[in-house]
Amino acid sequence: MTVAALDGIDDIDWSSLGHAYGSAADVPQTLRDAVGQDEELAGEATEHLFGSIYHQGTLYSATPWAVPFVARLAADPGTPRREGLVFLLGSIATTGDAAPQVLADVRTALARETRRLLPLLDDPDVKIRHVATYLLGNLPPESAAEVVPALRTRRRRERSSRVLAGLLAAAGRLDPPGSAAWLADELSPDKPSAVRAGALWAIADAALPWSDAAAEAVVDCWLNGEPLKNWVWSDDPFRDIVARIGNVPFSDLCRTLFERGTAESARAAIDATYERCVRSRSAREESGPLLALGIDHPDLAVRVAAARAIRDVPAAAPAAADSLAAYVADPPPAAVEEVNSNEARLFGAGLEILIALGDPRWREPLTTALTAGRIAPDVLGLLIDTGVTCDPGLLTAVRRRLATLPPEWSAQGGGYNALLARNRWHNELNNLTRLLRHWGPDAADAVPELIPLIPYDQWWTVQALTAIGPASAAAVPALTRVRDDPEASWRRRLQCAEALAAVTGDIGQMSACVAEAASGGEPVAAARTALRHGLPLDGLLPALRDIAATPAGDDASVVQVRIEAARLLLDAGETHAPLRAAADALDSGRHVADAAVLAGLIGPAAADLVPRLRDLLDDRHDFADAALAIRRVTGEAAPLVDAVRRRLAWTGAGKWVVESLRELGEDAAPLLPELRELAHGDARIPGGGVYGRQARQDDEERRQLLTVLAELAPIS
Repeated sequence: MTVAALDGIDDIDWSSLGHAYGSAADVPQTLRDAVGQDEELAGEATEHLFGSIYHQGTLYSATPWAVPFVARLAADPGTPRREGLVFLLGSIATTGDAAPQVLADVRTALARETRRLLPLLDDPDVKIRHVATYLLGNLPPESAAEVVPALRTRRRRERSSRVLAGLLAAAGRLDPPGSAAWLADELSPDKPSAVRAGALWAIADAALPWSDAAAEAVVDCWLNGEPLKNWVWSDDPFRDIVARIGNVPFSDLCRTLFERGTAESARAAIDATYERCVRSRSAREESGPLLALGIDHPDLAVRVAAARAIRDVPAAAPAAADSLAAYVADPPPAAVEEVNSNEARLFGAGLEILIALGDPRWREPLTTALTAGRIAPDVLGLLIDTGVTCDPGLLTAVRRRLATLPPEWSAQGGGYNALLARNRWHNELNNLTRLLRHWGPDAADAVPELIPLIPYDQWWTVQALTAIGPASAAAVPALTRVRDDPEASWRRRLQCAEALAAVTGDIGQMSACVAEAASGGEPVAAARTALRHGLPLDGLLPALRDIAATPAGDDASVVQVRIEAARLLLDAGETHAPLRAAADALDSGRHVADAAVLAGLIGPAAADLVPRLRDLLDDRHDFADAALAIRRVTGEAAPLVDAVRRRLAWTGAGKWVVESLRELGEDAAPLLPELRELAHGDARIPGGGVYGRQARQDDEERRQLLTVLAELAPIS
């Protein structure tokens, strides 16, 4: 590295700029460390650069000032570890997550560096040439006039197929219409598969016309597996390509890959089909047959991928039921002996699918495996979610399994494997006891297995005994010991007091425990328990007022307790202390969303908090809660209408949108056309969701949306 690369860096007032961790005063030294001789320090410094001036895709005021220095270092052949710096610039160039002025400044800074960065295409290091395509292809549009000719020139000399694919991706990104003919020519069968794949990706990325030749090229390129492994432009090029083509060519090429390709190709087809089902409601019916075929594929990994997809796409389940029932009825040893094996994953998914279908062929395999302790927790959770009722066989299996579990995790040793074992014990115990709670009085025979768990289990055991009720009489001594144990937390003591009231019918002892908890420093927990059982709060109000009115500073946990106390006071009809709690939390920046909700519940009496709430309307996380609060306090509709529109675009629907629309009532009219499109259109409702249940989440959110739209129908 030449010293000149960092000339002038100390002339910038970095302390006046910011990055993800606050002041950017550390940027000059971080850059020096990133290209220094100490390998360990350099790695840490490079990681810090990615985490500070480019933090999970977000840019900051320091970023445009750092770009020229990073570019100089990246372009200097004497700089060590240049690949990471080139990739950092490319990452900065691709993101759009920043304040408008920051984005504009970053783009200006990058465009100024175009000429300096172009020689990276001719670097002797193939890794740098590869990453350079990503950087140059994502430079601002005004750089295209210089970059695209350089890409074409490099094409004639480049020998690396992966770099060639990157050159095509860059050309398609910078100049789609001008590169269309070039990209189409690169689809020729005489070109390497990676090059053709890069052209296909560029065509799809630029939304250029999709030809029959392109469809044939996809099959040719992916028939024998992934041609673009470790490609900087995409983690999954095949998924990106097929996501942009129509249903008919998509179905045809996926079926061809599934039937004629390698196991890797078949897996790619299954995964892409599932992704299509997640995005498109109609695809869930159309693509079901291919997913069902996957259950009979000779490769186990393909079968697992198909089963996981079918678990989320019920339309495919009936056609796969017979094959899955045969598998779970006679599983290979690994399915019940190696919990992390593909065999076990297929076994668990098969049981889940049969349970969801209401197909009784899950019962015997599940009870056998449950007794042996070889059931994934998700399967037990599904028994609850689908309302499976208690029967003697299932209850016996649950009791036998509980009897073999230690009531407290006491294994010696540490390390990752010990952590996994402990988590598995914890999850299994939670699901077994939660299932008994779900069954309630029908699970009375399991009381002897629950009693030893009372002193140790912090979750569902006591609640299960509460749900069983009077039939849990044998548990009274153990519950009483925990309730009266001064070493136990008040949460546990109150929980046991509630169980004793449910078992014995004696509410007086629970009332005494509530009073003791309040005097023992836990009035909030005591008040929550009292409210659940209709006990008066009068004796608890002074302590709640004291908590709600006492400033908490910046301690987030104390702020949370203060807001909880304020909510309880509000339920009792008091507003003075809740107003102070909400105001202080908004000022402190801790639990801001909870404070906004509290302000909204207070209503018009919280008018003085409206300026603080308006300040939150530009906050990327709390704007919707603030808008709902403003509506409840002032009656204004516009902020909440805007917030619903913004939040729907990135978090999806769910209970929050139902609450907001009901609050708006007639004022929701401007939102109705787009809401109807979301509810009745083919595209899924936007939002991340949990992988493996995205289609089901879409169905759930759609039902909720249809319900509230029906309520709003008179205003349309």
